[in-house]
Amino acid sequence: MSATFIGIDLAWRSERNPSGAATLAGNRSGSQLVVVSPPLRSTDAVFEFVRLHATEETVVAVDAPMVIVNDTGQRICETLIGKRYGSREASCHTSNLGLYPQASSVWLTKALETEGFVHVEQLKEQRTGRILLEVYPHAAMVALFDLPKTIKYKKGSVASRRFGLETLRSHLQQLTSATPPLCSSPLLQDLFTQELTQLAGRALKDYEDSLDALFCAYLSYYFWYWGWERNELFGDVESGYMLNPTLKPATPAVENESL
Repeated sequence: MSATFIGIDLAWRSERNPSGAATLAGNRSGSQLVVVSPPLRSTDAVFEFVRLHATEETVVAVDAPMVIVNDTGQRICETLIGKRYGSREASCHTSNLGLYPQASSVWLTKALETEGFVHVEQLKEQRTGRILLEVYPHAAMVALFDLPKTIKYKKGSVASRRFGLETLRSHLQQLTSATPPLCSSPLLQDLFTQELTQLAGRALKDYEDSLDALFCAYLSYYFWYWGWERNELFGDVESGYMLNPTLKPATPAVENESL
């Protein structure tokens, strides 16, 4: 069985910023990058991107709060992520109706539901059809690559952001030998060999969005492949949730034995 896997790095706080989007196509033997979108300038454009590339077997992973029902404070899932990943600097920003009464991410979610997409639920074994996932790339990278801290590529000087993106890119390249594999292709190689020293300003941010979207797409593929064997859900569909690869258990220290 083949399916498509769409990743959205959604600029949900302000449409002054564009969103990134990418699509993988594959099966249990591997997936291949088939589309990296140019910057999408509106939530409507993101919705149309998904409609264009979705099939009857599609998992969409969105980096943005898809369900917001709390008036104040953090969503439960954000608090739970902070407890699990805060020590590795992967806590979440706060989302609530007071801060974001009309979040475009919630609108996008409802629009995709009209297209037959349903949220992932841990009590259900559904991994086929049209599925929606909310993901948080910082925590997902920490878990999937077993990182001691998050990769710093979103803030700072141009030089530090380039260094962070190079680090991120090197980890993403490891996915070509992961299980399941992100298979090499000319489009993927073009993305990975982009000359970072030639990028600054808007171009550097657009490249960052493309890498984030690619990673989100891989997270949707990873869930489709492994299900709950290697993924876990923080929160729930009613109050808001995030799906994340399961963090590897810490290796116990070996005590020195007296001879």
